[in-house]
Amino acid sequence: MQKTNLVLRHYNKLKPINCTFISGDTNKIFTVKISDSENHVAEMIKGDPVLIGMMDERENLTVNGGSVVGVNPKEEQYIICSNNVINIAKELEKRQYERFPTSLLGEVKLLESNKRESACIKDFSYSGMCIYSPGDFEIDDLIEINVFLSNSVSKYDATVIRKSKNFGRNEYGIQIIHRDKNSMYSTEAQLTNMVQAEKELIYRHLINARYKF
Repeated sequence: MQKTNLVLRHYNKLKPINCTFISGDTNKIFTVKISDSENHVAEMIKGDPVLIGMMDERENLTVNGGSVVGVNPKEEQYIICSNNVINIAKELEKRQYERFPTSLLGEVKLLESNKRESACIKDFSYSGMCIYSPGDFEIDDLIEINVFLSNSVSKYDATVIRKSKNFGRNEYGIQIIHRDKNSMYSTEAQLTNMVQAEKELIYRHLINARYKF
């Protein structure tokens, strides 16, 4: 396998996490070790969504989504299962139904309730998202979800359209409710800006790190 520079983007960290590739296939399942300079900062658990940022020797950036499927906290090693590869620069040209991987914090509640539950967002499109939450919601529930971006909070009304279990967590498929065309266009613009910002952050971090494995 060609050696790459690699970082993980995790919802509970402001910056990407520097990693050393240990073994496996970065398009399938692989093991990484958190770099010594960042020991004890990852705090990732099984099932957590991550963004995987990789750069080849020509400084070409690839970003794809994945999940933590194994944890060895004493050694700061994590087994990552990669999802479909997403080249963000090219995907920005596609239509709004395209789903992008993310790893973002959020909050979710029933539309008519004040009780908020934590959430992490696994992927996002203009029409919906996939989230994990300890909250117990049912299909067809009307909910409000707040998504915490780097410098802002975006709020959406939505409907639960799918419910399942993943690593012992509640996983929900969420359909965003667009009240009018302006709302739809606003969500599409937010998604485009978010994807581009994540790409630029990961790219800058990898350029600055200049790791050689």
